[in-house]
Amino acid sequence: MSVGLFVIMKYWADKKNIKCRSKIMSETQKERKRRSEGLEMEQSSGRVNPKPKVMATPSSLVGSIVEKAISDIKPPSPPRPTRLPFPVARHRSHGPLVGSRVQANVSIVEEDDASDEEEEEGLMNADSISVFAKPLQRKEKKCMELSRWKDMLSEDNHPTSTRKPNIRALSVPPPEAATATPMDVDNRNTLPAAQTQDLSTNQVEIVSEKATSLRNPGSQHKTSSLAAASLGSNGVEVRQAFSSLESDIDVENRARLQTMSHEEIAEAQADLLEKGNPALLAILKKRGQDKLKRKHSEPGVSNANVETNNLTTEGHFVRSDVHSRHGQASASQVTATPKETSVVQNSVLIQDFLWDSWTERVEAVRELRFSFDGNVVVDDVAPTGGTGETCSGVGFSERDFLRTEGDPGAAGYTIIEAIALTRSVIPGQRCIALHLLASVLDKALYKLCQRSIGYTREQKDKSTDWEAIWAYALGPEPDLVLALRMALDDNHASVVLACVKVIQSLLSCSLNENFFNILENMGPHGKDIFTASVFRSKPQIDLGFLRGSYWKYSAKPSNVVSFRERTVDDEAEDTETIQKDVFVAGQDVAAGLVRMDILPRIYHLLETEPTAALEDSIISVTIAIARHSPKCTTAILKYPKFVQTIVKRFKLKKTMDVLPSQINSVRLLKVLARYDKSTCMEFVKNGTFNAVTWHLFQFTSSLDSWVKLGKQNCKLTSDLMVEQLRFWKVCLQSGCLISQYPNLFPALCLWLSCPSFEKLKEKNLVCEFTAVSKEAYLVLEAFAETLPSMYSQNIPRNESGGWDWRYVSPMIDTALSWIMMAPELLEWETGIESVSVSTTSLLWLYSSVIRAFSKVLEKISSQAEEEPLPWLPEFVPKIGLTIIKHKLLSFSVADVSKCGNDPSRCSSFMEYLCFLRKHSQDEELALSAVSCLHGLTRTIVSIQTLIESARSKMETPPQGSVSIRDDSVLAKGILTESLGDLTFVWSSFRDSVVSEWPIMQSIELHKRGGLAPGLGLGWGASGGGFWSTKILLAQADAGLVSLFLNISQIDSQNDQGSVSLMEKMNTALAVCLIAGPRDHFLVEKAFDYVLGPRALEHMAFSIKSNKRAITYDGRFSEGDYDRMSNVLISHFKLRWLHPKRKSESENGASGIREAAVGLETIHEEGEIPNCSTEDKKSDSLISEWAHQKLPLPPHWFLSSISAVHGGKTSTGIPESTEFLETAKAGVFFIAGLESLSGLGSPPSPISSVPLVWKFHALSTVLLVGMEIIEDKNTRNLYSFLQEHYGQVLDETRQGRGGSELLKFKSDIFESYYTFLEMLVEQYAGVSYGDVLYGRQMSIYLHQCVEPSVRLSAWTALSNTSVLELLPSLDRCVGEAEGYLEPAEENEGVLEAYLKSWTCGALDRAATRGSVAYTLVLHHFSSLLFSKGKEEVSLRNKIVKTLVRDLSRKQQRKGMMVDLVRYSRRCANAMEEEETATQQRSERERRMEVLKEACEGNSSLLSELEKLNLVCN
Repeated sequence: MSVGLFVIMKYWADKKNIKCRSKIMSETQKERKRRSEGLEMEQSSGRVNPKPKVMATPSSLVGSIVEKAISDIKPPSPPRPTRLPFPVARHRSHGPLVGSRVQANVSIVEEDDASDEEEEEGLMNADSISVFAKPLQRKEKKCMELSRWKDMLSEDNHPTSTRKPNIRALSVPPPEAATATPMDVDNRNTLPAAQTQDLSTNQVEIVSEKATSLRNPGSQHKTSSLAAASLGSNGVEVRQAFSSLESDIDVENRARLQTMSHEEIAEAQADLLEKGNPALLAILKKRGQDKLKRKHSEPGVSNANVETNNLTTEGHFVRSDVHSRHGQASASQVTATPKETSVVQNSVLIQDFLWDSWTERVEAVRELRFSFDGNVVVDDVAPTGGTGETCSGVGFSERDFLRTEGDPGAAGYTIIEAIALTRSVIPGQRCIALHLLASVLDKALYKLCQRSIGYTREQKDKSTDWEAIWAYALGPEPDLVLALRMALDDNHASVVLACVKVIQSLLSCSLNENFFNILENMGPHGKDIFTASVFRSKPQIDLGFLRGSYWKYSAKPSNVVSFRERTVDDEAEDTETIQKDVFVAGQDVAAGLVRMDILPRIYHLLETEPTAALEDSIISVTIAIARHSPKCTTAILKYPKFVQTIVKRFKLKKTMDVLPSQINSVRLLKVLARYDKSTCMEFVKNGTFNAVTWHLFQFTSSLDSWVKLGKQNCKLTSDLMVEQLRFWKVCLQSGCLISQYPNLFPALCLWLSCPSFEKLKEKNLVCEFTAVSKEAYLVLEAFAETLPSMYSQNIPRNESGGWDWRYVSPMIDTALSWIMMAPELLEWETGIESVSVSTTSLLWLYSSVIRAFSKVLEKISSQAEEEPLPWLPEFVPKIGLTIIKHKLLSFSVADVSKCGNDPSRCSSFMEYLCFLRKHSQDEELALSAVSCLHGLTRTIVSIQTLIESARSKMETPPQGSVSIRDDSVLAKGILTESLGDLTFVWSSFRDSVVSEWPIMQSIELHKRGGLAPGLGLGWGASGGGFWSTKILLAQADAGLVSLFLNISQIDSQNDQGSVSLMEKMNTALAVCLIAGPRDHFLVEKAFDYVLGPRALEHMAFSIKSNKRAITYDGRFSEGDYDRMSNVLISHFKLRWLHPKRKSESENGASGIREAAVGLETIHEEGEIPNCSTEDKKSDSLISEWAHQKLPLPPHWFLSSISAVHGGKTSTGIPESTEFLETAKAGVFFIAGLESLSGLGSPPSPISSVPLVWKFHALSTVLLVGMEIIEDKNTRNLYSFLQEHYGQVLDETRQGRGGSELLKFKSDIFESYYTFLEMLVEQYAGVSYGDVLYGRQMSIYLHQCVEPSVRLSAWTALSNTSVLELLPSLDRCVGEAEGYLEPAEENEGVLEAYLKSWTCGALDRAATRGSVAYTLVLHHFSSLLFSKGKEEVSLRNKIVKTLVRDLSRKQQRKGMMVDLVRYSRRCANAMEEEETATQQRSERERRMEVLKEACEGNSSLLSELEKLNLVCN
C-alpha cells in the first residue's frame, strides 16, 4: 500500500511541477522573443557584437578570477585558479540566464513570478559567496555516442520497418550519494540530507533547478538531442523529447520526499486517498508497481554491457545504447528470436565486428593527450575518470600560461579539454587551445594522406591511430563545430584568427585546393566536384538488390539552412534549436557551420577591416563552403551584398602589390561562377569580372619588367594571373567573353611565346612563368571549343557566336615554338635522369599546348567523318611535320625494338612520358605525363584522319627544309608509322588500368567513401580515398586507355583474335569500375565498345567454341546484333548513368518542419525522364557525388538480368516485351563475358564478382516469366551459365574446405526469405516442374548456402508442396558432394526436414527421386547412424517422431526402409555393391540404434520390430 501511495503522491507532485514549468517556459519564450527582437535591432544598426555589461566589481565574478592589469580594485581574496574560469557559452534556445544564488547558511525564497531585474541583482551580489566556489567538474563520460553517430549518418540505409526505438531507462542516484555542499556543483542532482531538512519545499526546488543548470549549462538540450536521435519513428521521438523535463521533475520530487517526515508523508497519502478518483488511483498504483518490478529486474550497467555485446538478433549484434552524458548506461531490450532467424551470418558478424572495432578505436581517442605541435604525448600522470584532472590535483584549466612558470603544456591536453579551454575568459588560453586543435587536425589529415588507399589497421599495430583521431574530432561527442562557431564571435582578433585557422584545418582547405588545382591543369573539360560527404542509399528489391545505389548527402540539403532563413515564429523557434544544429554538424561539419550562421559572421568580419592574414583565411573558408554543395553555393550567392563585399575588398587594394586575399577572392568568384551560367553572366554584366581581372593587362611589356619584381612578387602575380585566366575559362565555357579575344591576345603574347629560359633559370622563375603560360593555352583550348564549322559558307563570322578561324593560325604558329624547344627543355634522350624540379610544370605546359592543338584538329575532323574534306588547312600538316621532326614519336624499326628496354635512354617524347608514368614516385609528375600522352594521342589520330579524308586533294606545302623521310611518314599516316610507340603505351597502360580498379573498389566502406563527415579529403578515408591523387591518376589512365579502344591499327599488330578482343574487353570493363562522378562520358564510351555489335559477334563465336556449351547452335544476323546492342546500351545507361531528379525539399521548396530532434528522413526521389546523357546539358560546371551511382560496383553487368523485372522510367513500368528482350540480351551478354573471361593475360573483372551474386541474378531473371527459358537459344545459354557457375562453385568449395560460399542473406539482403517466397510461388505456379527452374531452386539447398537461407528455401518449397518437382541429385547444379557434405548440423533445418516428413510433403518426392528426399535420407542417416555423433536428445526426438508417424501412416513404411538401408555409396552409385553379410550387419546395428533411441517405449519398439521384418 505504501508503494502505491508513494506513486500517487509523486503523480500529483509531477502534475503540479508541470504546471509551474509551463508557466516558467512561457516566461522564457517571452524573454527569448524580447532578446531576439533586440538582437535584430542591433544587427540592423550595425552592432553585431554588442559589448557586455561591466560588472560592479571584478570580485563579483563567480570564483573571483581577475584578469591581470584590468582592475585597480583589490579583490577580497587573491586569485585562485581552482575552477574553470569561464561561464559555458549559451545559445538562443536556452532562454534567459538563470544562475545559482545559493549562499552558505542563508535561506533563499524565490517566487515563481520573480522579475528578471531581481535575478540580475542576485547575480551582482554573488561576491559574498564566491569564496565558497569550487571547481566546475565535467560529467564523467564512460562511453561515447558513436553508435548514434552511425545512426544519424546512415539513417536512410536501413528500411524503416527494421528500426526499433531504443528507450533509455531513467535512473536516479540513491539518497546516500547526495553528499555535496550547496556550491559543489558536480554530476549529481541531490542535496545533503542535513541541509535539506532546514530548507522548505520551494527552497529545495530552487536549489535543485539551479544545480541542474550550473552542473552543465546546455546539458538539457544535448541530452534530449541524443535521446531523440537514438529513437525510431511512430511518435517515439515526441515522447523522448520531454525525457529531460520528466527526469528533472522526478529528481525534484525525490528531493522533496527526503525533506518530509513520516507523519507528513502519511498525511499527504491520506489527502490523496480522500480527494483522488479511486479508479485513477488504482491505475496509478498498478503502474507504479510495474515500474518498480521492471526496475528491480533490470541488470546492472556492467552486466548489461557484457550480455548485450554477446547477444544477436536478426543477424546483427545487439549493443547496449551509448552512455548518456550523465555517465549512466541504458540497456537495450532484447527479445528472443525464433529459430528461423537465430542463425548469425558470418559476414554480418564481420561487418558488425568491423564497426565495433572501429568504435573502440574512436573511443580510445578520448583519453589521448596532445602537445601543441599536434603529436600524442605520453601522460605520466594518469587522469581520473572524465573530470579532466590529474592525480596530482592539478586540472587542465589551472595550467594558465599567463600566470604559471615552467612548462604547463608538457602533460598535454585531450581534445575535450582543448575544446573546453576555448571558452576560457582568458584570451591567451583561448588562443593556445585553438592552436592546439589546429595542430592536431593538420597532423591527423597529413598522416591520413600518408597512408595507402584501402589500408586496414591491425590489432597489433601500436602506432598512433590518426584515422580514429580525425573521426573523433569531427564526431558528435566533442561538439567541435559548436565550439568553433562560438569562438568565431570572440572580441579578440587573435582568437578569431586562431579559430579561422582551425576551421581551415577542419574543412581541409589547403589539401582540397591542391586537388582542384590538379583538376584545372588537366584541361577545361573536366568538371569540378562538390566536396560534401555522401553515403549510398539502400539497395532496392525491384532492382535485384544490386549494390551501387544512388549517393545521397549525409546532411539533407533542406537542413542546410541558416537560422535567418528559417521561419521566425514561436513554434518554429522552439524546434529550431541548437539540438538540430549540432545534429546536422554531426552529419556534415560544413553544413553545421552554415546552419549556425557562419556566413553572416564572415560578412561582418569582412566589413570590419580585418588583418591581411584574417581576410585571407576567412575567404579560404568561404571557398571551402562554396565547394561543399549546391545548397551552400546558393547560400553564399543569396546572402545580401556578400559578393559585393568581396569585390569591394579587392578594389580597395588596387595596386601592383598582390595580396594572398586577392588570389583567394578571384578563386571564390570563379567557384561561384562555375555553379551555373546565369551566375557567370551576372558577374560579367555587373562588372565583377572586369574588377578582378585588370591585373592581366599590366605585365605586357617584356619579360625583364616582370622578372625585376622579385621572386616573391613574381610568385604572387603568377598565382593571381592563373586564377584570373581560370575565371576567363569559366566565362568562356558559359558562353561569355568570346568576342573579347582581340583585347585579351595582346596581354597573353608574352606568356604564349617561348622565352629565353636562361634568365628564368637564373632567377628560379621557371615554374611561375610556365604556370601562366599553361593557363593561357588552356584558355585558348576553351576558345577553340567555340569554333564554328570551318567549311560552312552560310554563317557570317560575326553571327556564328564562336571564335573566329582567322585567329587559329597565328596561335598555332606561336604554340609550335614550344614544340621545337621540347628536346632542349626536357632532355628526354637522357631518360629519367633528366627529371628536375621544373619538369612537372613544363609537362603541364606541354600538355596544355598539345591539347590546344588536338581541340582545333577535332573541330575539323568531326566534319571529316561525314564526307571528304574539300581542302585541308595549312596548319594541319605543319603540326604533323613538327611532331615528326622533333622526335615526339618513334618511326624507325630500331627505335621500336628498343622500346621499354633501357630506362636511361628514350628515343622519343612518348616513350619518355611512359617511363615517367611508370617509374616516377611523384604522382603529380605522373599525372602531367599522362595528360601529355592523352593530348598527343588525340592529336596524331586527328592528323591521320584529316589527311586520309583529304588525301585526293591535299597538297603538302613546302615547310623549309622538310626531309623526304618526314614527308613520307606524313603521307603514309603518322598513326600507322608510329605503331611501335602506340603499342608500347597501350600495353603499359592496359596492365595498369586492370590492376588499379580493385583499389577504387576498396575505398567504399560501410556504404560511404569515408567515415568522417568532412569535406573532400576530410572524409577520413586512408590515403585520401576518392579524393587522392592516386585515384585521380587511375582515372587519368582510364581516360587515356579509352582512346586506344577504337584504334583498329593496334588490333592488326595482334593475330590472336579473341585474346586481343578480351584484353580490350577487360580494359573497358576496368575503365567502367574506375570512372568517377566526373566521367560519365568515359563510361558511355566503354559501354559503346563492350556492347557494340562487333563485340557481341565475337562473344557468340566464343560461346560456340566453349566446351560447356555443347548444345548451343544460335545463329544471329547482323541486324540481331545491332538490336541486342541497342537494347543493352539503353538498359545500362538508364540503370547506371542517369541521375536522380532532385526532390522539392532539396530545392528548398519544402517548408514542412518536424518537431523531432532527429530531423526529417531523406526520402527516395524519382528518376529523371528517359533521355540520353548527351541531351542532358547542365548549366553547372561542377558535378555532384549525390544523385548519381558512379563508381560502378563490380557486378554492374548483372543488372541486365537481375533488375529487369522492376526498372522504372518516366513513362511508368516498361512493357513485358521490353523485359523479355532485355533479359534475353542480358543472358547472352553474360554468357559471352563468362566464356571470354578465361582468355587474355590480365585477370578479368568478371571473375572477381562473388559467385553468390551470379546465382542470385540467375534466379532473379526467372521472375520475368517462363518465356525466358522457353526460348531455345536463351535456354541453352542459361544452362551453360548454370554449368559454368556450378563448376566454379565446386572448385572453390574444394579449395576452401566446404566453407559457406553462397551467403545470400549476408551479402545480398537480410530478408532474403521474402525473395525466396516470390521465387517459389513462381516455381509452383508456372514452371510445371521445368528442369532448369528446378536446378536453380536446388541451389538454395546446397551446403555452401547459409543455414538460414537453406531453412527458408526448404520451408517455402515444403509449404507450397513442390519438393517433388525438384530434379534428382545427379541433375542438380554442381557435384553431389556439395549437397551432402558436410552433414547437416543445424537443428532448425533438421526439424524442418522432420516436419516435411511427417506432414506428407516428401511422399511424392520419394516416389520421383527428388533431391529433397535424398537430402533428408542422407542427413537423417548421418545424424542417427554415424558413429561419434553426440546429439542424443535430438536423435531420440527424431527417431520417436518418425516411428510414431510410421505407426499412424503405414504407407511411409517404404520411406523408413529407405532410411534404414541408406548408404552414401548407394546415393552416389560410384562403387560396387556391398556383400549381403555386410548389409545385414549394418541394418542390425542401425535397428539397435533406433531401439535405443525409443528409450523403452513399448509401442514404438513394436513398430520397430515390424520394420525390422520388412528390412530383412
